[in-house]
Amino acid sequence: PLGFNPSPSHSAGHRRFIGLRRESSPAMAPPPPRELLAVVEAALLGPAPASPTQRVELLHAVRDAAPAFRALLSYPGPKASDRTQVEAKEVRLSDMPPITLDDTDVQTALKLSDELNLNEIECVRLLVSANREWVLYGREPLEIYRLAAGLWYMERRDLITSLYILLRSVVLDQGLDADLMYEIQNQMEALFSDGLRQRIITLVKELNREEPSGIGRPSSERYVLDFRGALVERRAIVSRERLSLSHCLALSALIKLMGPKEVKDTFSILKDCAAEVNENSTVELQITYGVLFSLVITFVSDALSNSHEKTSLPSSDSSFRHEFHELVMKTCNDTTAEGFVGVVRLAWTVLLMLTQDRNSARDSVINAFSRAVTDIWSCLDIICRLNAFKFLRERVMQAAAYQNDDDDIVYMYTGYAHKLMMCFLSHPTSRDKIKEIKEKAMNALSPYSLPQDHREDPNISGEQIGQPINQPFVSLLELVGEIYQKEPELVHGNEELWTFVVYAGEDHTNTQTLVAFLGLLSTLASSDVGAAKVYELLQGKIYRSVGWNTLFDCLSIYEEKFKKSLQSSTSMLPDFPEGDAQALVAYLAVLQKVVENGNPSERRKWFPDIEPLFKLLSYENVPPYLKGALRNSITAFVKVSPQLKDAVWSYLEQYDLPVVTVPPGQHAATQVYDMRFELNEVEARRESYPSTISFLNLVNALIAEERNISDKGRRFMGIFKFVYEDVFGPFPQRAYADPREKWELALACLEHFHMVLRMYDIKDDDIYAAFNTSGPSTSNASVEKQLPVLELVKDFMCGKVAFRNIMNIILMGVDTLINERTTQTYGILLEKAVHLSLEIFILVMERDLVLADVFRPLYQPLEIILSQNHRQIISLLEFVRYDYLPQIQQCSIKIMGILSSRIVGLVQLLLKEDVAKSVIEDYAACLEFRFDDFQVIENTKDDVGVLILQLLIDNICRPAPNITHLLLRFDVNGPIERTVLKPKSHYSCLKIILDNLEKVTKPDINALLHEFSFQVCFLS
Repeated sequence: PLGFNPSPSHSAGHRRFIGLRRESSPAMAPPPPRELLAVVEAALLGPAPASPTQRVELLHAVRDAAPAFRALLSYPGPKASDRTQVEAKEVRLSDMPPITLDDTDVQTALKLSDELNLNEIECVRLLVSANREWVLYGREPLEIYRLAAGLWYMERRDLITSLYILLRSVVLDQGLDADLMYEIQNQMEALFSDGLRQRIITLVKELNREEPSGIGRPSSERYVLDFRGALVERRAIVSRERLSLSHCLALSALIKLMGPKEVKDTFSILKDCAAEVNENSTVELQITYGVLFSLVITFVSDALSNSHEKTSLPSSDSSFRHEFHELVMKTCNDTTAEGFVGVVRLAWTVLLMLTQDRNSARDSVINAFSRAVTDIWSCLDIICRLNAFKFLRERVMQAAAYQNDDDDIVYMYTGYAHKLMMCFLSHPTSRDKIKEIKEKAMNALSPYSLPQDHREDPNISGEQIGQPINQPFVSLLELVGEIYQKEPELVHGNEELWTFVVYAGEDHTNTQTLVAFLGLLSTLASSDVGAAKVYELLQGKIYRSVGWNTLFDCLSIYEEKFKKSLQSSTSMLPDFPEGDAQALVAYLAVLQKVVENGNPSERRKWFPDIEPLFKLLSYENVPPYLKGALRNSITAFVKVSPQLKDAVWSYLEQYDLPVVTVPPGQHAATQVYDMRFELNEVEARRESYPSTISFLNLVNALIAEERNISDKGRRFMGIFKFVYEDVFGPFPQRAYADPREKWELALACLEHFHMVLRMYDIKDDDIYAAFNTSGPSTSNASVEKQLPVLELVKDFMCGKVAFRNIMNIILMGVDTLINERTTQTYGILLEKAVHLSLEIFILVMERDLVLADVFRPLYQPLEIILSQNHRQIISLLEFVRYDYLPQIQQCSIKIMGILSSRIVGLVQLLLKEDVAKSVIEDYAACLEFRFDDFQVIENTKDDVGVLILQLLIDNICRPAPNITHLLLRFDVNGPIERTVLKPKSHYSCLKIILDNLEKVTKPDINALLHEFSFQVCFLS
């Protein structure tokens, strides 16, 4: 097709999102998007400051790209004369000889034009570019269409990414040259004045339409091919474009404030986005957050602006103030849309309050001032009545979509939430409203009973205590706490915040408000400065009834009460009041944070007597979630000093529930209220496990601090058996009211196993001493003679319970993990569980061969166990695709290295299971991303690029076909030596290696990768 030789010259290389390769352009012509992005990244993302040459190139590139930015994603549309020229099968492109098309070329070009709303000649150019990148000869028409469309979307992505990096570099303090940033800022401001921001606002809206210039008509081709040659849904690509544009919109508000029309248009789009969004559409939610914070940033920046005379500020336009106030006061029928409007209403109120004085000073008419005050109070009333604080905390800042957004963007959002709330908390008018809602909350009834579904939630919020109520003061406290939990450094020097904290802690008569206030203190104690401040606040000099003495006195009173009850003739212990239990949980969370984050030299002196924290642990009537809070606070003391660690061990043995070990095949003669009983009979019935989770975390912390490992963990064998048999064994079958607890429980067990494998070695003497031991569940040896590490490795080598449960976590698969990580609040816990599971496999495979030599055939090397189900091997290897956490990729690559040395037919296995192509592409994508990364990796053992190249070098001399042959795209179905390599036609590690050896970019970062790449080519 296209009249080209099927072997074109090398392209300029690839990024994560590939653009189109074009010939060099005249100096004043807009640079191709790929070249623009390369210049921007080299100057602004490199490990060293931009060189003089890079600075000049960057400024010229940005200046030359101004027309492309002003007409962002605007392309020539279809034209009848151009369509006729394409149908005539001969097209002339600039700087090229005439191109002859065949029927397939014509059909593909016209299909691209119809479905992408592109000019027909431009579509031919896309086909030419696709041919240069991939060689279209011999491909199906649909594949050619998808490749060309994919390249077009990558070109768009490069242009948007360039704009985003430029805006981010101006907004965020990244230590870049101030003069350079000033120049870029001036150019960005000029672009916004020329209509770039209005174009961005329009695109966020119009790209979501079902039309060729948006997500495509319902009948259009749904998929394109990405840089790997993998299918990607067109709708998903456009959604990512809209997300990047929403980020650019938010960043732009920090460079140049929006004008009145831009504000109104953005507010309209926000309502449209909010009305269409649902809880599971992560990207759509993130787009909505971008639009929302564009308005929040605009209003807060305007409110804090010293440029009072600038008529461009929205607050300076009286007609706009009146018109927008009417818009923002209209409530929506859709609850989600109303929630987002409520946050805008809050920011608008801050703007009205802070500009009230400066505007009233210029107004000669008293009525104008009176109207402004009325508007402010009408906003405050509806904000509190509909509880905008609760929506901002729960539906925005706590949402998985918010937490998984771009780190820099989330930092900016949270920073402006902080500014918003500081303006709100410090203004006299809003303080009056806060006083009003506080008094209402204090006067509300505080029943000491909880709804059944909340009784065992250790993280229960203040508003969940008692009957469901809508207390804006409680939500306000929780929102402020959420902000500083995400960004603890914003607490430093924040006197307005501490003034509010002092006021908020006074005269609590209400359980809900006390719990919410203590929750705020616990988040403020997330840094050493905050911890010291909170410690001083609760010393008893500021508050009459809230302090450390209240906590420890309450614990002692209840312990004394229960002790007397046991000594009397009363057969039943009294119930523990729910209100007191929840207040104690909140106090203990503050204690935990203060101790965890306090200055190491100071915190040793803060709490000399921690014994009261232990005394309630053994009582049956103490709620499990209170025991969990007690142990969590105790755990914080383990690292304070060796003396405190020893004291914790001593008190734990004296007061906490025992772990009773029953010999295998036997049953306890009498029922004992121990940890087993509490887990299986108390917590399991309530489907909540805070006590067990806290117990495991506490003993894990204590064991991790042990320095005497000469007994190899024998003294902890009872704890190991409890974790192995009672907690982790049945963990998949248990019911969980809160899915987070499922993964917290799994994590505690996995951390115990990981610690056992990491801390203790297995010597020959240990192996032969255990020769007659057949496993934890059938062993006749006494518990004291068993080694936890040996029992765990033996479990894996015969595929028992620990192996099965950990393997089932892995078998959830990389796609499920990606989905859960980005859509669920427990996703980060699942990610940690997968990471630990992979590391446990590696640690076991470092030991299993030695044991197998002694214990065969009862215990087999791990690759034999894995080979019983090929899906197990595939799942372990597919996690190289998971790029949210590089450590997971590292583990998967290391496991590939181990299995490739042990399983001779690994390549045939991957071919048989039809996953070879995806494995090739995943490794190539991982290697390419590493080559393109600007981050310097200090430890080469953690460098995924080095790991992949080392894997290729280690395997190249092994019998063919081996993993190196597969990943370099040799023909593994025939004689290897007869393979004709076509790196331009297929995406593989070989293509990435050759492209990067040709460019030799970033030698200061990639020197070792280049060296290893030469070795791979030489050995191949």
